[in-house]
Amino acid sequence: IGELARTDPSLLAPHLKSHGRMLREYANGIDHTPLNSGPVKAKGIGNSTTLPHDFVSEEEALPVLLSLAESVSASLRKAGQIAGNLSVEIKYSTFVSVSHQMQLEPATNASEVIYTCACRLFSALWNGSPIRLLGIRSAKLMDENSPVQLSIFDIKVENNEKQKKLD
Repeated sequence: IGELARTDPSLLAPHLKSHGRMLREYANGIDHTPLNSGPVKAKGIGNSTTLPHDFVSEEEALPVLLSLAESVSASLRKAGQIAGNLSVEIKYSTFVSVSHQMQLEPATNASEVIYTCACRLFSALWNGSPIRLLGIRSAKLMDENSPVQLSIFDIKVENNEKQKKLD
């Protein structure tokens, strides 16, 4: 990097064209790219936890999934977002990681729905080996006030409003 910083730009141009000038400027700490000082919109919200010991049963793992689902859904609500995709990650005691994901139809930030989906993903994913880490991640985020396509089976307005207040 030091040699590049001291190299004559006229030597770099024939070989590297405009990239030569850019690399030399970077080597000298020069960058004209404008800074974006505004907040960055999250692409996903998630949480994971390393377990205090290897978990070997579903009965041990489900309360952890519940806690993670509540944490993720609370973060979604705080950010004013709903998720259209959910994934669950398992890291086994051998440090092999596996994950599985599913679409959420309709998109949601409800704790109960996220937990139910996480349990379904966990059941499909877990091979029975000891678990070292569990994680839940949401993606395909949208503003919570975005219009959502409902099916006729989703129209339980009274229960949905009670659940939102409970969350």
